[in-house]
Amino acid sequence: PDRVRQLRDSAVYFREQITECGFKPLPGETPIVPIIVGETSSAIRMSDMLLDEGVFVTGFGFPVVPQGQARVRCQLSAAHTRDDIDEAVAAFKRVGAKLGVI
Repeated sequence: PDRVRQLRDSAVYFREQITECGFKPLPGETPIVPIIVGETSSAIRMSDMLLDEGVFVTGFGFPVVPQGQARVRCQLSAAHTRDDIDEAVAAFKRVGAKLGVI
């Protein structure tokens, strides 16, 4: 129960923080957070750059999702701390700015 509550709280916090940075996560309450970035090449590049920053996400696009709605999928776990999430959000902000996604 405590881990489930912590995971839900972390998912809400991540969504709030990533939205404040200018990203567009798909609505939801789960710890799997898809963030729309547009073109498939942007999603793949972003996932590669985030991995270089120590953040593992999966980038995918057409034909898995509709054209122009490529995304990176983030998956939080109960093991992620608030500091982990803050570091991931900071990396998203840096990479998103470099790619012109935000």
